[in-house]
Formats: sequence, structure tokens, C-alpha cells
Amino acid sequence: MAGAGELEGRVALVTGGGQGIGRAVAARLQAAGARVVATGRRPAPAEPLDGVDYLQADQSLNTDWVRTMEHVEARCGRLDVCVVNGGVAGGVPLADMTLEQFRALCGINLKGCFLGLKHAAAAMRRHGEGGSVVLVGSIVGMVGVPDSTHYAASKEGVRLLAKAAALELGPEGVRVNSVHPGMTRTAMTAAFPEAAMAPRIPLGRFADPDEVAAVVLYAASPRAAFMTGAELVVDGGWMAQ
Repeated sequence: MAGAGELEGRVALVTGGGQGIGRAVAARLQAAGARVVATGRRPAPAEPLDGVDYLQADQSLNTDWVRTMEHVEARCGRLDVCVVNGGVAGGVPLADMTLEQFRALCGINLKGCFLGLKHAAAAMRRHGEGGSVVLVGSIVGMVGVPDSTHYAASKEGVRLLAKAAALELGPEGVRVNSVHPGMTRTAMTAAFPEAAMAPRIPLGRFADPDEVAAVVLYAASPRAAFMTGAELVVDGGWMAQ
């Protein structure tokens, strides 16, 4: 696998790491030599991965981030890579959307990224050697989609959160980038028929989670040592139209 050994000796944390894109990211980072801790809201991962330490945690809760960082540093001694991937979606027309629905979704997608950035940067500051934070957004943070105003707002927030944080954390050697998948074969997109939507995608299909994970690995790796504040789109050409 590309990148084998390039994260040897590094410690990586992946939220939403029990299934889908998050699991694929955890697998990629592990194959590159990192010691990986994955978190998710389930008591156990939906798709277990041998050799990856799994911790139940909700990325929208500050208390869970504190507990997660304590776990990572106690077990591994440091943190070098943090991928904030956990997220939720849901179609609700604006006229029917409640404030509680808006807050709940943004609490996971956007607040979760804020908390991840804050705690990961603090952990990287403690060991004094910098690191890499990758926030997983969506192309829906770049283009409007009906019935998804809360989701679009949260994912656009993720994109600019990464850029602003990159400016602040660059002098400390902490890189912050964002990756924005298009339609990917996960549980979140199971309700969308690939055969019907594929003609709208220039490459003619949905992505496999590992194809997104390969880009996350690049952003996290030494190969991207001079890249920060960047947004990487993995969408089969959707946004090129």
C-alpha cells in the first residue's frame, strides 16, 4: 500500500473510526506505520479493525474529548495526527427544520471539529514537535443542496475552520487541512441510488471509502509537509461542473 512506513513511530487519532470513511482512514494510517486510536459513538465499532485501539466517545462533547486525549497520551505518550471525521446528515426542508435539529447536527459536524482542533493542537503543543490535523468536510460545504441547509452550513464551517486554524497554528508546526468527499459508498449514502446519480459524476461512479482515505493519508503525511490551510476535494469531478 502506498505510504507504507511513512508514519512509523507516529500516533494517530481518528474520530468516527468505526465504519465507512473513518475506518478506511484508520486502516490507511495503520498501514503507514502509525499507532491508531479510533473513536465512535457506538460501544464497539461497526467494522472492527485488528490492531486499532477503539474508544467510545462523542466528538460533540468536550468531556469526551478530554477523556479521549487522556487515553491517547496515557497509552501512546503523544499525538501526531488527528483526523476529525465523525459526522451526521439528514434531509429536512428549511420550513420544517427546528432550531434543535440545526443545533444537534452542527454540534456534531462543526462543534466536533472545533473541539478536535482545540484538543489536538494542545496535545501536539505538549510534545513540542508539531503535527497534522485533517478535518473531513463535504462538497455540500461548497455547493447548495436542497433540504440540507444545516448540513451545508456545518460543512462550510469545517472548510473555513481549517483555514483559520492553519494560520494560527502554523508557527507551532501544526498543519491543518480539510478533505471534502463527494458521494462515497457508506451507510450515510445508502439511501442514494448510485445508478441514478452516477451520470451526474464525471467519473461515473461513487467513491470507495479507501479512495478518500488515501487523500487523508497524504494530507496527514510528511509528503504534505509544506501544505496547510488547503482544501482537498475527492468527488469524481462533481465540483468541476
